[in-house]
Amino acid sequence: MEADSLQVILERCVESRQQSERLRSLMPAVEPALLRVDFARCAIDLSLEHHSALIRVVEAGEYGAAGALLRPILEASTIGFWFVYAASFEEVDRLQLDGSDNPIHDVPQLSAMADRLISVFPPIRGLVEGFKKGGAAKWLHKYAHGGTPQLNRRIGPGWTEGDVTLMLVRADVFSVLAGCLETVLTPSPSLASYAFDRRDRLGEELHRKFGAPKAPPQPHELPAAPLLEADQQ
Repeated sequence: MEADSLQVILERCVESRQQSERLRSLMPAVEPALLRVDFARCAIDLSLEHHSALIRVVEAGEYGAAGALLRPILEASTIGFWFVYAASFEEVDRLQLDGSDNPIHDVPQLSAMADRLISVFPPIRGLVEGFKKGGAAKWLHKYAHGGTPQLNRRIGPGWTEGDVTLMLVRADVFSVLAGCLETVLTPSPSLASYAFDRRDRLGEELHRKFGAPKAPPQPHELPAAPLLEADQQ
């Protein structure tokens, strides 16, 4: 990759790093709460950690390994949303708390969680359809599991400036969604102001630079979470 392209990528890494640090700084300090909330916060924290790691790996020039982190960022974020909006009390209550690496009960697969979130977030249906065989989102699996989209880059010209920049933008989107979720758990005007505005600007960047469909105006808040209210009663 040419020096000019490397410089563009490193400059975009700076923007992603600024997002990572800003979200971390705006996360409220909280005490342990309901199990559902604690698990959701762990998922948010994991998504932010994966995002930070992806930036570091891109800065090291290891783009294939960075691409493999895209799915974990989205998966951790989706797990948080699943806890807040979809997981039944029984599903949360039976999760093992002993740190076992082979639990009997665990969170569902990404596609299953997304499917159960459609009733709250109808546009996620496109993602669910995209996970099916030949779907537009299958690249997430291929990047994570070493499929041909990863392998072909070692036969052909490799990762381009556009490929890596798109990777960073996608990582930013997946991560900032996790930041938005925290505003449901603990109201925070400063976090909401930054996270939802950042979400919108990233959508504009995807449209302007990569031809993604223009996102319609979206509210700067997430729906109420009846499951949280029910657990508190």
